Amino acid sequence: MKLWKKKITLLSIILIFSVNCFSEETKNKGFLGNIRELKEISDIMDIVGDNYVGEKTIDRKIMLQGALKGIVESLGDPHSNYFTEDNMKDFKEDIKGKYPGVGMIIQKKPDDVLLVVSPIEDTPAYRAGIKPRDKILTIDGISTLTLTSDESAKKLKGEPGTKVKLNIYREKLKETKEVELTREVIKLKYVKSKMLENGIGYLRLTQFGENVYPDLAKELNKLQKKGMKALVFDLRSNPGGALDQAVKIGSMFIEKGKIVSTKGKTKEEEVALREGKYFGDFPLVILINGGSASASEIVAGAVKDYKRGTLIGEKSFGKGSVQTLIPLPDGDGIKLTIAKYYTPNDISIHGVGIEPDIKVEEKENYMLFDGFVTNINEEAQKENKVEIIKEIKGDKTAKEFEEKIDVQLEKAVEVLSKKIGAPYIPKVEKVIKNKNKTK
Repeated sequence: MKLWKKKITLLSIILIFSVNCFSEETKNKGFLGNIRELKEISDIMDIVGDNYVGEKTIDRKIMLQGALKGIVESLGDPHSNYFTEDNMKDFKEDIKGKYPGVGMIIQKKPDDVLLVVSPIEDTPAYRAGIKPRDKILTIDGISTLTLTSDESAKKLKGEPGTKVKLNIYREKLKETKEVELTREVIKLKYVKSKMLENGIGYLRLTQFGENVYPDLAKELNKLQKKGMKALVFDLRSNPGGALDQAVKIGSMFIEKGKIVSTKGKTKEEEVALREGKYFGDFPLVILINGGSASASEIVAGAVKDYKRGTLIGEKSFGKGSVQTLIPLPDGDGIKLTIAKYYTPNDISIHGVGIEPDIKVEEKENYMLFDGFVTNINEEAQKENKVEIIKEIKGDKTAKEFEEKIDVQLEKAVEVLSKKIGAPYIPKVEKVIKNKNKTK
């Protein structure tokens, strides 16, 4: 076992290292070993170039890119991709937290439709009620079965103000709906915080962006200065991000020990020990759902293994692999899965997810299917979303929407109130009564 080295590794976004890191011996060995296969690719390109008759002009570079893309796609791994130079620019633009689009993290397996990993908070996709694990069947009438993940992403992006139509299937409800989204410039605000009743702090992280730890630590410090007695850390619909940030953020709540370990091709384990400031032993709840993936699961997994806090919500997404982005000399690149990560108790959650300690499902709360936008915040209320719902669904639905309670957050407040010996007045009963009246 070797201790974790100081470096930035990304789960679902990026770890860049130079192709020059490969030794000359490795390069020669790879080239010599692959001469027969490389000659076959070259021969096919010659045959196509000399004989193909069609509408499309033959471009050898495009043919080569197609061959390389096929190599990566043959892995059957939705997280490994071949990027052209344009794709690389788009990818780097995305991780900077500002790009034109509809605001969702997507996943595409070969021979399957497009899957939503998570809508991004306060974006067109989120406001329309698109939910983790929704399946996008078509984009502007084109089946996603026929598209690669890159092609799907390109179709979802576009000039701000333009529209895109999606046909979406939700497995739980066995329903298919069409929704039209208006693209906008997606500006990601990663950290939000506020004080709730009974001295309970609320801290929300929407994505593990590059160097987000200082912002999160700053907000937690503010809450503690305001007299915070307990904390709700909201990682719902957080699709992940930088592994080094997951280690630092997990360390805020774990006093000692390892946060995560990774095992690659050689099976040699790399261990990330906790680092930085420990913020104290206050009662803690972490909120997770089906859109909590990757780095979110690292933090949630560490908290669960050490029994440091309580996980509330729904089972997480189950992405326990690490990707690296390898730039190529011509400007193209490959994003490749290079390792799996394990929680402190040596548990791999890849394809499995993390079960919450207390399961609380969000039901009937998404506008797309039943008239509600989930996790309503003060900004949404100020934007008069109730009037929008009223126009779409009518007075009864608008009234329900206005009084809608975030049941997962409410459960967290109940649990923490009991832990700190504070009085708790339930709000859920009022919502149930209203729902019964309108049925």
